Amino acid sequence: MARNFRTARLMHNLKVIEAAQELGVSQPTLSAWETGRKAPGLESLEKMADFYGVTTDYLLGRAAAGVLNPVDPIVRQALPAFHGRPVWSVEHGWMLVDADKQRMALPDCSFISFENVGKVFAAPPPFADTDPPHGRPLALDMVMACGLVWVEPVSPDRALREELRGWYTRRSHWVENDCGNRFFLGSYGVKWLAFESPI
Repeated sequence: MARNFRTARLMHNLKVIEAAQELGVSQPTLSAWETGRKAPGLESLEKMADFYGVTTDYLLGRAAAGVLNPVDPIVRQALPAFHGRPVWSVEHGWMLVDADKQRMALPDCSFISFENVGKVFAAPPPFADTDPPHGRPLALDMVMACGLVWVEPVSPDRALREELRGWYTRRSHWVENDCGNRFFLGSYGVKWLAFESPI
C-alpha cells in the first residue's frame, strides 16, 4: 500500500527541509519516511496529519480522500488538492476550486481568490442551507412522550432535508409522516432530530 507522505508535502509546495523543520525532525528522517525506509511513530504521524491538514488514513494510503471531517475547515494550503472539485463556504455556498489560478468559481460565474474566500469545507454542515428550528432538539424520552413532533433530517443533502422535514407521528419504534416516510428511534441523533415546533 503506497503511503502519501510525499504527496501531502507536495500539496503545500514544501521542500523536504522546510517540512522537516516544521515537523521537528531531520531532513534524512523525513526522506526515509517518504521513501518507505522507515515509518513515523504515532505522535509524528498525528503531527504530520495536523500540519498537512489531512487524515492519518490518507497519509497511510488507506483513504482516497484525505481531508478532515467535513465539519472541519479545509486548510488553505490543501485547497490545490481539491482542484476541479466543489467545496462549500457559509458566505458563498458551493464553489469549484481552480488551483491553477488560485481561485474559486462561484455559481454566478464570478471568481474569488483563495486569500479572500474565508473558511471552506468539504461539505456544508447539517441545516446549512435552511434555517434550523429555534430551540434545542428534544431528548429521545421526550420524543417517546409526544404524539406529534417536527423532524429535521441530519444530512448535508439540502434536497433530502427539504423533502423529509416536517411533522411526524410517533409510532412504537419509529416516527412516520403522512407520505409514509419513517425515521427509526434507534437512529435518533444520527439521522434525525425532533423539535416541538419548526419555529
